[in-house]
Amino acid sequence: MDDKVGVISSMIIQSRPENMTAIKAALLNMPDTEISADDPSGKIVVVMEAESDRQLADGMKEIGDIPGVLGVNLVFHHSENAQ
Repeated sequence: MDDKVGVISSMIIQSRPENMTAIKAALLNMPDTEISADDPSGKIVVVMEAESDRQLADGMKEIGDIPGVLGVNLVFHHSENAQ
């Protein structure tokens, strides 16, 4: 990320249990996105890194557009200039 703003955030994705497999597969295909945990009730915890807040917002929208996703809730957000 050199001289760009570095952003890291975590979020909880809510889905129906029967959609989790497809959603997790889609998440694994997203760059700089990692599944940290999941729960059989339909919750998935994701950590995402981005170069900017805009890139993070775009990634969250992309997650929200995955078929079967009911909601995306930001839990943690940190950004800083890479030094």
